[in-house]
Amino acid sequence: MKTTNGKKPTAGSRQAGPATEHADGARRAREAIKKDPNAPEHYTALAGSLRMLAQFLRERNPEASDNLLHLACAAAWEAKRRSTPALVSGRTKQEVKILTAWVRMREHLAPEESEARMEQIRCEYLAEALRDSDSVHALANPEPLD
Repeated sequence: MKTTNGKKPTAGSRQAGPATEHADGARRAREAIKKDPNAPEHYTALAGSLRMLAQFLRERNPEASDNLLHLACAAAWEAKRRSTPALVSGRTKQEVKILTAWVRMREHLAPEESEARMEQIRCEYLAEALRDSDSVHALANPEPLD
């Protein structure tokens, strides 16, 4: 059996797919936030990992995907909030722009309403986004149905 990275899977091992990589990225970002909660780039990394995982899960589980996008919105908005206006990174701006557009489209909001909604999402979902949950890994690695 040929794999994409050229390595053969060993007995008992599962090859990590994109979903697992994004879930691991979210876990690493959460660990970095615990070590340095004032660094906006850690929140941006968390938002990006959660957004990519949500994108991967969209067709299989739209409800879980939407929940992950809300968590990503909370993390991205927190990154923006912790950044000074002159020092907002390009990656943070990009995550905020993508996720704000998703909120605007999903909830049919005008541009001026979207910032208030992003702040509301941050308040509602940030604690959950920062909690290292096995549910993210469970979504990324569902057990095969027999």
